[in-house]
Amino acid sequence: MREGSEELTNEILKDEESCCSDTSCCPPKPPITRDTPKIGRNDPCICGNGRKFKKCCGKNI
Repeated sequence: MREGSEELTNEILKDEESCCSDTSCCPPKPPITRDTPKIGRNDPCICGNGRKFKKCCGKNI
């Protein structure tokens, strides 16, 4: 049982090594750009039923 836990620990360490916080070795990620404006929670729903987005289509997100 110990062998399995050691393998998991080694996998976690490998994942942490691949993600670095030093910007000198990794290029910065490009910013996210949207084609359409962001829909706010209190905006009318995009489906057109007149309810707020948070109570209609945004409820499942």
